[in-house]
Amino acid sequence: MSTLDYAILAVYFVITIGLGLHYARRWKGTEDFFLAGRSLTWPIIGLSLFATNISTEHFVGLAAGGSKEGLVQGGYEWIASYCLLVLAIVFAPQYLKHRVFTIPEFFEKRFGIETRLMLTFYFLAMIVLTKTSVALYSGSRVLSDLTGWDFHTVMWGIAIVTALYTMVGGLAAVVYTDAIQAIILIGGSVLLTGFAMNEVGWWSGLNERLAVLGKTDLLSMVHGPKSDLPFSGFLLGNFLIGGMFYWCMDQVNVQRVLGAKNVKEARLGAVFAGFLKILPVFILVLPGVIATALQLDIRGPDGQPDHNRTYGVLVRTLLPTGLKGVVLAALLAALMSSISSMLNSASTLVARDLVARFRPATAPRTQILIGQTALVAVVVGGILSTPLIDHYPHLWAYLQEITGYLSVPFAVVGLCGVFLPRVNRQGAMVAVGVGIVISLFLLADSHTEGGLAGFLRHPYLNSFLHRSFVCAVITFVALLATSYATPPPPREVLSGTFSFAWVQGEGETARDLRNAGFWMAGLFVCVTALWWMFR
Repeated sequence: MSTLDYAILAVYFVITIGLGLHYARRWKGTEDFFLAGRSLTWPIIGLSLFATNISTEHFVGLAAGGSKEGLVQGGYEWIASYCLLVLAIVFAPQYLKHRVFTIPEFFEKRFGIETRLMLTFYFLAMIVLTKTSVALYSGSRVLSDLTGWDFHTVMWGIAIVTALYTMVGGLAAVVYTDAIQAIILIGGSVLLTGFAMNEVGWWSGLNERLAVLGKTDLLSMVHGPKSDLPFSGFLLGNFLIGGMFYWCMDQVNVQRVLGAKNVKEARLGAVFAGFLKILPVFILVLPGVIATALQLDIRGPDGQPDHNRTYGVLVRTLLPTGLKGVVLAALLAALMSSISSMLNSASTLVARDLVARFRPATAPRTQILIGQTALVAVVVGGILSTPLIDHYPHLWAYLQEITGYLSVPFAVVGLCGVFLPRVNRQGAMVAVGVGIVISLFLLADSHTEGGLAGFLRHPYLNSFLHRSFVCAVITFVALLATSYATPPPPREVLSGTFSFAWVQGEGETARDLRNAGFWMAGLFVCVTALWWMFR
């Protein structure tokens, strides 16, 4: 790291903090602070969705996965494009029609207060124990390794700066800084990929080197049902369950859609994010594959290969002075955009789902103050829980597995809620309870030597993606059985108020709807063609 590299980082910090403070003067009430005054347009929504999702664990984890398993580690990214289509087509119009501040609020309107509270506490626990802690840990570890700065100083410094502009600027500060940070992280990642491709001899050279090593399978995205990351698992366990929940119901992601100016902007923003999600396979996973082709030294202090060092080794080995600063700024952009989104979502959940819900007379300023206090608590809780991460050697796989299993019951209930008017409050409560029990059992079985049940040793159940689909089927049966064994939901629900329909939403004309359909079809064809090309 040179003086120029540090100067680039300093400029990045100044711009980010300045933008956050600028938006501190623009909010006046809860809708302004938590939803940016419902004024967001599609480019900002799309860039913010992308930046919120991509954090340092993606830079580190996807490069590590690319070097070890190959491009298939990017399967989650392309499945996300399909999930964002569902957000644009099905869920965004519903959320905006009901003018909710949070996803738990929508769940209450559809299923009752019990489901709202369960989802609220699930979100808060996951934000503290997985999202914030993992993002801070992984980002600070990489920055500390590359700069030589003290790990804990880096972690607290990033947390304080991010919390500051999130607290004072609200969602507007988050999404507009996200937009800038998305451009920076894409640009920095493209630079690293370009230098890596040049070093390996571009695509032909990469293929030749992998052929010599006998590892051409690293360029395949489609694996069989007995593998750890099967294509069938991506479709059943990720698209229908884990990815569906993450992209269509997770408060951290969907909050920028809730702040959309109208349905037209929400749809186009989600589709734009879907196109952006094509990129990580090529700018985050592919460099890891190239590191293997170049046979870069990624050994740890013990002399054994440490794939988590792949990204740092690529930066140190391939980038000249000055560009290291750009790529580190991209890393910081990814980290800070994700953390700011998590913090803003946590403050919104506490203020709206726990305070305003039970004390509706609470003044808007008081709600915001409570939300800001919750934000600080989440930062501190996230940092204090980072030591837990040291107990798990494979952070990326752990994150996918934990979130994949525990999101199953809410994904099933939420998806059925917009397609099956007959499912009711009692069914949702039973389904969530059953789903959580089955998820925890499957998770424990996966980490118990010899397993807990013999039938789970079937080779098709090697992947947690297949297992989570099994859990979803059981949850679905519990939802239907209970719903049909109890009285139907209110007439408002049965009449289709919460049901999917391909119709014009708020702020949409017939032409807007056709235009959205055109871009949606284009995204679907593009991503499907890529799966075929890299099969």
